[in-house]
Amino acid sequence: MNLQLQAGYFSIKSPLQIFDRWLNPYHLKDSIDIRGKKMSIMYSRRAEKALAKRDISLIAELQLYFTCVVQKRVVFHDHTDLETITANPNLKIAYHTVQSNACDPVEFAEKHPVKKELESKGAKSMRPSLFKIDYKNGEWIGDFSF
Repeated sequence: MNLQLQAGYFSIKSPLQIFDRWLNPYHLKDSIDIRGKKMSIMYSRRAEKALAKRDISLIAELQLYFTCVVQKRVVFHDHTDLETITANPNLKIAYHTVQSNACDPVEFAEKHPVKKELESKGAKSMRPSLFKIDYKNGEWIGDFSF
């Protein structure tokens, strides 16, 4: 399981990150429907090549994670019991809003404990509109926005 956390809002990208993004830009490839809202999926060239080599579908679990703070998480799996939506033969998407088990900073940082999936009308109305996926240095990287 690989996990990619996002940098802070005011973080400054290094010149190497900017150069890498220039060499490996994202481009629109697929779109799916999540609870009645279209979500576009953009791939880097590296991600497209890595997905094409897979024997089984990669599952990208997108979480809107409520704990001490609200956080977006993307966790990649080969198998899951979660409901998924097929984006293409090599990629499936699972999206859900979850509540933390506790607000202990150490527990949160190490384990991201999940107490329950949020089922309220407000939680169900939050749906991503864009998912970006990359594959770099042997690890999947993902980010989504609303």
